[in-house]
Amino acid sequence: MNLAVMYHYVKEPAEWTGSVPVSPKEFENQIDRLAKKFEFVAPDELMKKTLKPKCVLTFDDATKDQYENAFAIMKKKGVPGYFTVMSGPLVEKKVPIFHLVHTALSLFNDSELWEKLNDRFDRSKFENLIGAHQIYGYEKSELRRYIKYLLNFTLTPQESRKFLEDIIAAEFGSSDKFIEQMYININEFEIMRKAGMTLGVHCVSHKPFSHDAMNYYKNEIEPCAQFLADRLQIKAEWYTPPFGGGVEAQRMKKDLKSILINEGYKGAFVTTEGFISEKQDFWLKRVDCNKLYSISL
Repeated sequence: MNLAVMYHYVKEPAEWTGSVPVSPKEFENQIDRLAKKFEFVAPDELMKKTLKPKCVLTFDDATKDQYENAFAIMKKKGVPGYFTVMSGPLVEKKVPIFHLVHTALSLFNDSELWEKLNDRFDRSKFENLIGAHQIYGYEKSELRRYIKYLLNFTLTPQESRKFLEDIIAAEFGSSDKFIEQMYININEFEIMRKAGMTLGVHCVSHKPFSHDAMNYYKNEIEPCAQFLADRLQIKAEWYTPPFGGGVEAQRMKKDLKSILINEGYKGAFVTTEGFISEKQDFWLKRVDCNKLYSISL
Protein backbone atom coordinates (compact mmCIF):
# COMPACT_ATOMS: atom_id res chain seq x y z
CA MET A 1 0.00 0.00 0.00
CA ASN A 2 1.21 3.49 -0.86
CA LEU A 3 1.27 6.37 1.60
CA ALA A 4 0.76 10.14 1.60
CA VAL A 5 1.93 12.02 4.68
CA MET A 6 0.24 15.29 5.63
CA TYR A 7 2.30 18.18 6.99
CA HIS A 8 1.41 21.69 8.08
CA TYR A 9 3.95 23.54 10.23
CA VAL A 10 7.56 22.30 10.23
CA LYS A 11 9.16 24.39 12.96
CA GLU A 12 10.28 24.17 16.56
CA PRO A 13 7.30 23.43 18.86
CA ALA A 14 8.68 25.79 21.52
CA GLU A 15 8.49 28.64 18.98
CA TRP A 16 4.98 27.82 17.75
CA THR A 17 2.76 26.91 20.68
CA GLY A 18 -0.48 27.87 18.94
CA SER A 19 -0.62 24.60 17.01
CA VAL A 20 1.13 21.21 16.83
CA PRO A 21 4.17 21.53 14.54
CA VAL A 22 6.74 18.87 13.80
CA SER A 23 10.30 20.03 14.46
CA PRO A 24 12.84 20.11 11.59
CA LYS A 25 14.86 17.41 13.34
CA GLU A 26 11.80 15.18 13.71
CA PHE A 27 10.86 15.86 10.09
CA GLU A 28 14.29 14.67 8.96
CA ASN A 29 14.01 11.61 11.21
CA GLN A 30 10.64 10.79 9.65
CA ILE A 31 12.11 10.97 6.16
CA ASP A 32 14.93 8.62 7.16
CA ARG A 33 12.48 6.18 8.72
CA LEU A 34 10.07 6.26 5.78
CA ALA A 35 12.92 5.77 3.30
CA LYS A 36 13.59 2.32 4.74
CA LYS A 37 10.24 1.05 3.46
CA PHE A 38 9.02 3.54 0.83
CA GLU A 39 10.25 5.22 -2.32
CA PHE A 40 9.51 8.95 -2.28
CA VAL A 41 7.66 10.11 -5.39
CA ALA A 42 5.81 13.11 -6.78
CA PRO A 43 2.01 12.79 -7.12
CA ASP A 44 2.39 12.15 -10.87
CA GLU A 45 4.51 9.09 -10.08
CA LEU A 46 2.06 7.29 -7.79
CA MET A 47 1.18 4.77 -10.49
CA LYS A 48 4.71 4.05 -11.70
CA LYS A 49 6.30 0.66 -11.04
CA THR A 50 8.67 0.65 -8.07
CA LEU A 51 10.40 -2.01 -6.01
CA LYS A 52 9.05 -0.54 -2.77
CA PRO A 53 5.69 1.03 -1.91
CA LYS A 54 5.52 4.73 -2.77
CA CYS A 55 5.26 7.73 -0.44
CA VAL A 56 4.23 11.32 -1.21
CA LEU A 57 5.09 14.06 1.28
CA THR A 58 2.27 16.64 1.15
CA PHE A 59 2.18 20.14 2.62
CA ASP A 60 -0.86 22.36 3.24
CA ASP A 61 -1.14 26.17 3.57
CA ALA A 62 2.26 27.24 2.12
CA THR A 63 3.69 28.70 5.31
CA LYS A 64 7.25 30.04 5.24
CA ASP A 65 8.59 27.31 7.55
CA GLN A 66 7.80 24.76 4.85
CA TYR A 67 10.22 26.53 2.53
CA GLU A 68 12.89 27.35 5.10
CA ASN A 69 12.84 24.02 6.93
CA ALA A 70 11.03 21.22 5.09
CA PHE A 71 12.08 22.11 1.54
CA ALA A 72 15.69 22.72 2.62
CA ILE A 73 15.88 19.23 4.14
CA MET A 74 14.15 17.60 1.16
CA LYS A 75 16.43 19.34 -1.32
CA LYS A 76 19.49 18.17 0.63
CA LYS A 77 18.23 14.58 0.59
CA GLY A 78 16.91 14.61 -2.98
CA VAL A 79 13.33 13.92 -1.86
CA PRO A 80 10.40 15.21 -3.98
CA GLY A 81 7.22 16.60 -2.46
CA TYR A 82 3.85 18.19 -3.09
CA PHE A 83 3.22 21.73 -1.79
CA THR A 84 -0.13 23.49 -2.08
CA VAL A 85 -0.62 27.19 -2.73
CA MET A 86 -3.05 29.45 -0.86
CA SER A 87 -3.27 32.56 -3.02
CA GLY A 88 -5.39 34.82 -0.79
CA PRO A 89 -2.65 36.13 1.52
CA LEU A 90 -0.38 36.92 -1.45
CA VAL A 91 -3.03 38.48 -3.70
CA GLU A 92 -5.68 39.89 -1.38
CA LYS A 93 -3.37 40.42 1.63
CA LYS A 94 -5.91 38.65 3.84
CA VAL A 95 -4.87 35.97 6.35
CA PRO A 96 -7.28 33.13 7.29
CA ILE A 97 -8.66 33.42 10.81
CA PHE A 98 -7.19 30.11 11.96
CA HIS A 99 -3.65 31.26 11.06
CA LEU A 100 -4.25 34.46 13.01
CA VAL A 101 -5.37 32.37 16.00
CA HIS A 102 -2.31 30.09 15.79
CA THR A 103 -0.05 33.13 15.60
CA ALA A 104 -1.66 34.95 18.53
CA LEU A 105 -1.46 31.82 20.69
CA SER A 106 2.23 31.54 19.81
CA LEU A 107 3.09 35.21 20.35
CA PHE A 108 1.40 35.54 23.74
CA ASN A 109 0.90 33.22 26.67
CA ASP A 110 -2.69 32.38 27.57
CA SER A 111 -2.90 34.90 30.42
CA GLU A 112 -1.61 37.75 28.24
CA LEU A 113 -4.05 36.96 25.45
CA TRP A 114 -6.97 36.59 27.87
CA GLU A 115 -6.15 40.00 29.33
CA LYS A 116 -6.08 41.57 25.86
CA LEU A 117 -9.49 40.06 25.10
CA ASN A 118 -10.92 41.37 28.37
CA ASP A 119 -9.55 44.84 27.64
CA ARG A 120 -11.14 44.89 24.18
CA PHE A 121 -14.60 43.34 24.63
CA ASP A 122 -17.64 43.84 26.84
CA ARG A 123 -18.14 41.40 29.71
CA SER A 124 -21.27 40.01 28.05
CA LYS A 125 -19.01 38.24 25.53
CA PHE A 126 -17.55 36.12 28.34
CA GLU A 127 -20.77 34.97 30.00
CA ASN A 128 -21.42 31.69 28.18
CA LEU A 129 -18.25 29.78 27.35
CA ILE A 130 -19.37 26.35 28.55
CA GLY A 131 -19.09 24.92 25.02
CA ALA A 132 -15.33 25.43 25.18
CA HIS A 133 -14.86 22.24 27.20
CA GLN A 134 -16.72 20.09 24.69
CA ILE A 135 -15.01 21.43 21.57
CA TYR A 136 -11.53 22.05 22.93
CA GLY A 137 -11.33 19.42 25.65
CA TYR A 138 -8.02 18.22 24.21
CA GLU A 139 -6.39 21.47 25.36
CA LYS A 140 -4.83 20.99 28.79
CA SER A 141 -5.21 24.67 29.67
CA GLU A 142 -8.75 25.67 30.60
CA LEU A 143 -7.91 29.27 29.74
CA ARG A 144 -6.81 28.28 26.24
CA ARG A 145 -10.11 26.46 25.73
CA TYR A 146 -11.95 29.68 26.56
CA ILE A 147 -9.71 31.78 24.29
CA LYS A 148 -10.23 29.50 21.29
CA TYR A 149 -13.98 29.28 21.87
CA LEU A 150 -14.26 33.05 22.21
CA LEU A 151 -12.28 33.73 19.02
CA ASN A 152 -13.90 31.03 16.91
CA PHE A 153 -17.49 30.95 18.16
CA THR A 154 -18.55 33.74 20.54
CA LEU A 155 -17.17 36.74 18.70
CA THR A 156 -18.37 37.56 15.21
CA PRO A 157 -15.84 36.80 12.43
CA GLN A 158 -15.39 40.54 11.99
CA GLU A 159 -14.73 41.11 15.70
CA SER A 160 -12.31 38.21 15.91
CA ARG A 161 -10.41 39.22 12.76
CA LYS A 162 -10.08 42.87 13.80
CA PHE A 163 -8.81 41.95 17.26
CA LEU A 164 -6.28 39.43 15.95
CA GLU A 165 -5.05 41.61 13.08
CA ASP A 166 -4.53 44.52 15.46
CA ILE A 167 -2.44 42.64 18.03
CA ILE A 168 -0.41 40.81 15.36
CA ALA A 169 0.25 43.94 13.30
CA ALA A 170 1.48 45.62 16.49
CA GLU A 171 4.06 42.84 16.89
CA PHE A 172 5.19 42.69 13.24
CA GLY A 173 4.88 46.37 12.33
CA SER A 174 2.11 45.84 9.77
CA SER A 175 -0.10 43.14 8.25
CA ASP A 176 2.03 43.15 5.09
CA LYS A 177 5.19 42.44 7.08
CA PHE A 178 3.42 39.59 8.86
CA ILE A 179 2.36 38.06 5.53
CA GLU A 180 5.94 38.37 4.22
CA GLN A 181 7.21 36.39 7.19
CA MET A 182 4.31 33.92 7.35
CA TYR A 183 3.95 32.68 3.76
CA ILE A 184 6.07 31.36 0.89
CA ASN A 185 6.48 34.07 -1.75
CA ILE A 186 6.59 33.87 -5.55
CA ASN A 187 10.38 33.74 -5.82
CA GLU A 188 10.52 30.92 -3.28
CA PHE A 189 7.80 28.97 -5.08
CA GLU A 190 9.82 29.33 -8.28
CA ILE A 191 12.92 27.93 -6.57
CA MET A 192 10.88 24.99 -5.30
CA ARG A 193 9.39 24.35 -8.74
CA LYS A 194 12.81 24.35 -10.38
CA ALA A 195 14.04 21.92 -7.71
CA GLY A 196 11.37 19.41 -8.78
CA MET A 197 8.66 20.04 -6.21
CA THR A 198 5.04 19.70 -7.34
CA LEU A 199 2.88 22.78 -6.69
CA GLY A 200 -0.89 22.40 -6.50
CA VAL A 201 -4.05 24.27 -5.55
CA HIS A 202 -5.18 24.60 -1.96
CA CYS A 203 -7.51 27.60 -1.94
CA VAL A 204 -7.90 31.36 -1.94
CA SER A 205 -9.08 32.05 1.61
CA HIS A 206 -9.20 28.58 3.24
CA LYS A 207 -12.98 28.33 3.42
CA PRO A 208 -14.40 24.80 3.82
CA PHE A 209 -16.51 23.37 1.02
CA SER A 210 -19.99 24.86 0.66
CA HIS A 211 -23.02 23.10 -0.80
CA ASP A 212 -22.77 24.76 -4.24
CA ALA A 213 -19.87 22.95 -5.94
CA MET A 214 -19.56 25.21 -8.98
CA ASN A 215 -19.75 28.38 -6.90
CA TYR A 216 -17.09 26.99 -4.57
CA TYR A 217 -14.88 26.08 -7.52
CA LYS A 218 -15.23 29.56 -9.03
CA ASN A 219 -14.41 31.34 -5.75
CA GLU A 220 -11.87 29.13 -3.97
CA ILE A 221 -10.19 26.93 -6.59
CA GLU A 222 -10.19 28.60 -10.01
CA PRO A 223 -8.61 31.91 -8.84
CA CYS A 224 -5.81 30.01 -7.11
CA ALA A 225 -5.23 27.92 -10.25
CA GLN A 226 -5.14 31.13 -12.29
CA PHE A 227 -2.59 32.55 -9.85
CA LEU A 228 -0.38 29.51 -10.47
CA ALA A 229 -0.75 29.94 -14.22
CA ASP A 230 -0.13 33.69 -14.27
CA ARG A 231 2.69 33.96 -11.74
CA LEU A 232 4.44 30.58 -12.02
CA GLN A 233 3.39 29.28 -15.45
CA ILE A 234 2.01 26.12 -13.86
CA LYS A 235 -1.07 24.23 -15.07
CA ALA A 236 -2.75 23.06 -11.87
CA GLU A 237 -3.31 19.29 -11.87
CA TRP A 238 -3.49 18.47 -8.15
CA TYR A 239 -5.80 19.79 -5.45
CA THR A 240 -6.01 19.70 -1.64
CA PRO A 241 -9.30 20.93 -0.09
CA PRO A 242 -9.11 23.10 3.06
CA PHE A 243 -10.09 21.18 6.20
CA GLY A 244 -10.43 18.10 3.99
CA GLY A 245 -13.74 19.56 2.83
CA GLY A 246 -15.07 20.31 6.32
CA VAL A 247 -18.43 19.03 7.54
CA GLU A 248 -19.62 18.60 3.94
CA ALA A 249 -16.65 16.46 2.89
CA GLN A 250 -18.79 13.63 1.53
CA ARG A 251 -20.88 15.98 -0.57
CA MET A 252 -17.69 17.66 -1.78
CA LYS A 253 -16.29 14.35 -2.99
CA LYS A 254 -19.50 13.65 -4.89
CA ASP A 255 -20.23 17.08 -6.39
CA LEU A 256 -16.76 18.54 -6.97
CA LYS A 257 -15.04 15.53 -8.52
CA SER A 258 -16.50 15.86 -12.03
CA ILE A 259 -15.78 19.60 -12.12
CA LEU A 260 -12.14 19.05 -11.18
CA ILE A 261 -11.69 16.20 -13.67
CA ASN A 262 -13.20 18.33 -16.44
CA GLU A 263 -10.67 21.05 -15.58
CA GLY A 264 -7.76 18.62 -15.91
CA TYR A 265 -7.10 17.66 -12.29
CA LYS A 266 -5.57 14.23 -11.76
CA GLY A 267 -6.42 13.84 -8.08
CA ALA A 268 -6.87 15.45 -4.68
CA PHE A 269 -5.41 14.77 -1.25
CA VAL A 270 -7.89 14.79 1.65
CA THR A 271 -7.58 14.51 5.44
CA THR A 272 -9.28 11.11 5.66
CA GLU A 273 -6.77 8.81 7.35
CA GLY A 274 -5.52 5.77 5.50
CA PHE A 275 -3.23 4.36 2.85
CA ILE A 276 -3.53 4.75 -0.93
CA SER A 277 -4.54 1.66 -2.86
CA GLU A 278 -2.87 0.65 -6.10
CA LYS A 279 -6.12 1.49 -7.93
CA GLN A 280 -5.71 5.14 -6.80
CA ASP A 281 -9.09 6.77 -6.30
CA PHE A 282 -9.39 10.47 -7.24
CA TRP A 283 -9.66 11.40 -3.54
CA LEU A 284 -6.42 10.25 -1.91
CA LYS A 285 -6.18 9.48 1.80
CA ARG A 286 -3.32 10.70 3.98
CA VAL A 287 -1.76 10.09 7.38
CA ASP A 288 -0.98 13.06 9.62
CA CYS A 289 2.75 13.40 10.34
CA ASN A 290 2.06 13.48 14.08
CA LYS A 291 0.45 10.02 13.85
CA LEU A 292 3.18 8.24 11.88
CA TYR A 293 4.51 6.41 14.91
CA SER A 294 1.05 5.14 15.84
CA ILE A 295 0.49 3.27 12.58
CA SER A 296 2.10 0.11 11.29
CA LEU A 297 4.52 0.94 8.49
